[in-house]
Amino acid sequence: MTEDVIAARTRALAGALAEAGFARLRVRDGETEIELRRAPRAPAAAAGAPAAVPEAVVEKPPQRPADLVASEVVGIVRLLRPAVAEGQDLDGDRELAYVETLGIRNAVHSRGGGRISAVFVHEGQPVEYGQPLFAIER
Repeated sequence: MTEDVIAARTRALAGALAEAGFARLRVRDGETEIELRRAPRAPAAAAGAPAAVPEAVVEKPPQRPADLVASEVVGIVRLLRPAVAEGQDLDGDRELAYVETLGIRNAVHSRGGGRISAVFVHEGQPVEYGQPLFAIER
């Protein structure tokens, strides 16, 4: 199968995936297999479905403008002990957690002092590149 045919089929499958609201779609045609997965949406980004999400899962937005600390890699979040909590003050730059990727620890720093206004992740949670981990009021 040529790359043009694969690209055309993939585009069609991506459209069907988005239209139907599926999280994952796999198609096999002979020896060719295509699997598409949609990245999980943050609860605030889910359009028109807040009633379907339990209240315990919905993150409350910070009250004041805050800096978001996002993941720079794809991996598993490991919070440092003691783990930071909402409302905790940070004196200066501090390592808050690390994202483990293929056994490599990628540190997540606060990049200065402030107050933790939101913690968007929990221990052992898989994260994507650019996914918000913490919100810090400066």
